[in-house]
Amino acid sequence: MWKYFGVFCNVLTVLLGGALGLLLRRRSGKKAAAGKDKLPPREDLPGAMMVCLGFCTVFAAASGVVGVESGAQALIVVASMAGGLLLGWLLRLDDRLNRLGDAVLTRLGGGAAGVSDPAEGFVTACLLFCIGSMTVLGSFESAANPPGRLALECHTTLLIKSMLDFVSSTCLSVTYGASVMASAAFVLAFQGVLVALAASIQPFLEQTGALPVMNCAGSLILLAIAMNLLGLKKIKTADYLPALFLPILICWVLAAFGVPV
Repeated sequence: MWKYFGVFCNVLTVLLGGALGLLLRRRSGKKAAAGKDKLPPREDLPGAMMVCLGFCTVFAAASGVVGVESGAQALIVVASMAGGLLLGWLLRLDDRLNRLGDAVLTRLGGGAAGVSDPAEGFVTACLLFCIGSMTVLGSFESAANPPGRLALECHTTLLIKSMLDFVSSTCLSVTYGASVMASAAFVLAFQGVLVALAASIQPFLEQTGALPVMNCAGSLILLAIAMNLLGLKKIKTADYLPALFLPILICWVLAAFGVPV
């Protein structure tokens, strides 16, 4: 069950962030006493936290990029990233995921200024917490946790995502209320299924030697996510998702021809 550790942490942070948001929502309704402090206004905390987590994500990505064990694996990583981006660009994965979120909110009547409909809050939270490259990447990493012990290095992406979701859940619940916390059940089900599916193909990945290559490609995607968090460049990270799966095909073909990876 340790393979689901990252999922449980993600669910817990959504609940804690939602509870904090509800507390802040109640306090915001009370008139604050006029202060005499001459210090300038504090920096926006959610924005500051995003930058901090961006730096942490860079560190996590850097530690995974160096995981390739041979020149052949490095070449497969390059081919997978280039081919994956081409597929994602042709399929417009990032645009379609964003459009999916907008379409669901439109169906529920969302998008109007000042609206704080609970159903809109629930759907918004589900999409934000479950649709994205970190969800897929983190689930595949968590599935690699060996049985019988906790390997924290297998849950790095989901743990970083959990901290991001804590901040997001806090901000959302200030607007939408307790319905945001209900999305924790969807996070548990969705990411749990992804981890279970990833674990079922784990023996095949180890047999073909695709696992180190997938980890490296995933770390490069994580680096792109970090650049978004730091505001350095807007990268459509979902377009790179096929690069996470192309190593499986490439390594399988090479193994069929007897080429060592």
